[in-house]
Amino acid sequence: MKKKPDLVVWDEIEGYNASKMQYPTNVSAPSFTLPDVGLVRTESAKKMMDVFEREKKELVEKVEKMYKEYLDSVMVWESKISFDPVVGKSYYLYNFKGVNTLSLLSPDDWDKHDCFIGGFVLNSDRKWIRL
Repeated sequence: MKKKPDLVVWDEIEGYNASKMQYPTNVSAPSFTLPDVGLVRTESAKKMMDVFEREKKELVEKVEKMYKEYLDSVMVWESKISFDPVVGKSYYLYNFKGVNTLSLLSPDDWDKHDCFIGGFVLNSDRKWIRL
């Protein structure tokens, strides 16, 4: 079969199929514009960076929380403890004359608010969690 000119949209299977194309096939057809790929990339990169910044912030907050829990646990374990602590029970830490002391009594039980450091509970991992 004779080759058709380039401006003729023809296919051996479908024949003349210019009307079936998703793009303009002649000069008088309506024009189309290409999407601005640079803009899409810029918006996608911004969204991606926002996600990474949010995740970074969450990680920093988690590390700071873990560090505070570590400091609290070390402070309580290094204090004077005259009993065996029970997991899940609340205890109260006081500073009596420069010595941290863990007690079963809350500050309200014996009016020791002036030397009260904080309330703590021992969890199953043997970490002291501040109340």
